[in-house]
Amino acid sequence: MTTGPREPLAPPETIWPYIGVGCLTTVVGFFGGGMIAVLVGKVVDGITGCRPADGLPACLWWRYVLIGGLIGGIGLPVMALVRMRRGRRAPTDATR
Repeated sequence: MTTGPREPLAPPETIWPYIGVGCLTTVVGFFGGGMIAVLVGKVVDGITGCRPADGLPACLWWRYVLIGGLIGGIGLPVMALVRMRRGRRAPTDATR
């Protein structure tokens, strides 16, 4: 019995993996982007001389968290889904 090379199995074409990855990376991106933005806020406070109240990380920290969270909550899922789609198409586009 001789067996030739087998074709790789194609992943199923459903939307559920994309929804799962998108939802997970949205939450992670929001909080990660918010934390990075608060770090930027602390640097800005150090440069401008603003002193936050006791227990707060930075002056106007909520603005930094919202802006950084929105950027991270949109940017990370978009990047992850683009990479995921490109990876799923890679076996069929191997001739390029």
